[in-house]
Amino acid sequence: MVEFQGKMSIVGARYLTMPRPIDPQTGEYSTRFSLEEWKALQTKRKEEFETYQANAEGQLNGWLDDNSEAQVTRAYYLDDQLVAVFGEDNVNVSNGMNYAIEYSKAQSDGENLGYSGDQLTRYVENRVEVALRSEYGNRLTVKEGTAGTLGTLADYREELFGGDRWPSEENMPPPREIDWNAPSPAQAGTWQGPLRIDTDTFLGIRRLVFGNQ
Repeated sequence: MVEFQGKMSIVGARYLTMPRPIDPQTGEYSTRFSLEEWKALQTKRKEEFETYQANAEGQLNGWLDDNSEAQVTRAYYLDDQLVAVFGEDNVNVSNGMNYAIEYSKAQSDGENLGYSGDQLTRYVENRVEVALRSEYGNRLTVKEGTAGTLGTLADYREELFGGDRWPSEENMPPPREIDWNAPSPAQAGTWQGPLRIDTDTFLGIRRLVFGNQ
């Protein structure tokens, strides 16, 4: 996962071709799409995704260029591999470490507390670091220093995104192949019967998540 400026990016993500949908009540393939229609739909969506991803890669490279001189103040290593850097002017980027959700929550909480500017940035960074240390434990190592002591974003770019560190399909394990000619669960004799929905359990989970709405 690539995240920069506190937001998730689809750089390095992979479009997963979905197998044909199965009717949960019959165990047969859904009659909404024929096999050829489903293949065509998946091909179209994959092409659209590749366009979005190419744009996202261009945005990331442009952002790295524009912020190359930003002074790094924190460098994060997971199992001794560089996975993220944070720096002045609220510059932050990661390759292989997820922090965007906590970043967004901390940003909102900090603003509600009345923080702004550098004070808000430090609050968010500290919250993110606490969350990451809690998640990764001793696997995480953090180098920290004042601006001008750890180098610039450009100094870390190659280690973070160079060569096979660049998140792309070529640098990922191949996806599982779909057997388009596989029989439906009903045909294969593996279907367990209609999907049963436990209404009480569903409503209980909904109340737990959304309160009494």
